[in-house]
Amino acid sequence: MLVLGSAGWVAGQTASPPPVLPVEQRTPEPAVTWSAEVDTSSRYLWHGLPYSEGAVVWPSAWVSSKGFTIGLWANVDPNYRPTFNEYDLSVGYERAIGKLTITATFSRYTYREISGDPGSTSEAILRAAYSIGPGEVFATNAFDVENYAGAYYVDVGYAVERELTPQSLLKVDATVAFWTTFAEKYHVPSDGPLGPAVLNVALVQRLTPALGVRPHVTFTRLLDRVARRQVGTPGVTYGAAVVIGY
Repeated sequence: MLVLGSAGWVAGQTASPPPVLPVEQRTPEPAVTWSAEVDTSSRYLWHGLPYSEGAVVWPSAWVSSKGFTIGLWANVDPNYRPTFNEYDLSVGYERAIGKLTITATFSRYTYREISGDPGSTSEAILRAAYSIGPGEVFATNAFDVENYAGAYYVDVGYAVERELTPQSLLKVDATVAFWTTFAEKYHVPSDGPLGPAVLNVALVQRLTPALGVRPHVTFTRLLDRVARRQVGTPGVTYGAAVVIGY
């Protein structure tokens, strides 16, 4: 989720550090932060698998305080019935210990179907990230604890954020996934442990302190040869988000 005022490392820094402001001149950290956005994508992909035939719209919102975050995300697919066919509620906690950041999240995925078993389920997600160089190396572990209990999906990767201008932030991350039990539980044809390799590129452009846009493009390739031949995952997806928040 995007925080408009966030930034990674700053391009073109001078050798001298910025002056330290007196305590009375520093801007206090807000007790509560929030954001809402409307995102679009040319295709809905989750864990490398296509969940739509065409473009989708993703409204979402979150609120955060003292390390805790509550978020709501929804999928709107004009080519599906019902059009509003999924909403996900998540609750998470994040803590930084030096260069290490640990995030624990519980996500409930609710699917809306006209008939039949929707297959709604839940995941417990643990993410560990460690700052190295200009970015961070991270691993995200997702365990299904409900309808597909035992499905385990892990991706490892590296993420970088770079401030291009005071109003522009470039975000890039690359991951490789391992999905043996996930593919088994979700009945994905597979011949090995490697799942999708993904490259995400996004540009956050702040228009005002509380309003921004985020065009993005994702490159996906299934490393599993059997899944690649049969699943039909698109190689490139793209979209843009309008974001408000502090």
